[in-house]
Amino acid sequence: MKKRKLLLIFNPSSGKSAIRQELWRVVDILVKGGYDVTVYPTQKKLDCRDQVKARSHEFDVICICGGDGTLSEAIQGLEQLPPDKRAVLGYIPCGSTNDFGSSLEIPFEIPLAAERVTTGNPIPCDCGRFNGQPYLYISAFGMFTDVSYETPQKMKNQLGHAAYIIEAVKRLKNYSYYHIKIESDEIEIEDDFVLGFVSNTTSIGGMKNRFEYEPLLNDGLLECVLIKNPVQPSDYQSLLSAIVTQDLDCPNIVKFTTRRVTFTSSEAIKWTTDGEDGGSHTASTIEVIPNAYRIIV
Repeated sequence: MKKRKLLLIFNPSSGKSAIRQELWRVVDILVKGGYDVTVYPTQKKLDCRDQVKARSHEFDVICICGGDGTLSEAIQGLEQLPPDKRAVLGYIPCGSTNDFGSSLEIPFEIPLAAERVTTGNPIPCDCGRFNGQPYLYISAFGMFTDVSYETPQKMKNQLGHAAYIIEAVKRLKNYSYYHIKIESDEIEIEDDFVLGFVSNTTSIGGMKNRFEYEPLLNDGLLECVLIKNPVQPSDYQSLLSAIVTQDLDCPNIVKFTTRRVTFTSSEAIKWTTDGEDGGSHTASTIEVIPNAYRIIV
């Protein structure tokens, strides 16, 4: 029986660099699972994107071993190819938070995740597009959203998810809000907001993304959550309670699902996409790309 060809792209710096100790065990599991494995360690930012774009046609599966940011680069690479040239993706999460791995219910134990690549089945998944740029699972602005890319890599390697918490706590006393007009087919609103995100995930920052239903990864919709600037002391209390209990039914929280949404403001707003710097913009359009790729779960 002919073996399927698999390209294993791993990020040596992801999370606490655990993959360095597990790499050959992962390769052994993949080979025993019926794959002819080629291994490639990323060398720089966006290297995963470029490798996926250049080599997707050579392989049946491209397995990404890294954090959500590395997987996001793979999506960017696939989006530059015709649909019939896109390899199926596998994912072995080994970042600091692994939100998207949680959404896919992939084990965080590296060997178990590798076994899933050999036994699972591919499903189609949507992704988003922020101002023309594909992203994996979240675009966000406001309070704490730059923590993921401004936290020093050395601290993330040493402390993992706790590094993000430490960095976020430093910023509690110095938050800003933005006056934004938000328009979609579902809603039109103009107000002051401290935080907003448009996502395709069931987990954000290690917490569940709670709607009235469990968000689906291939329903052709993105989930939008906006937090208004608290004005009264009672607003702070209800908002804090909502965050602690992860209950989005709060007057200061606006939530809806959409295929396309625009954000317009007089001042430039700093955005993050999949934990990376998304630039500053006065106008931003976010839309869903249905069934953008297939991934083994």
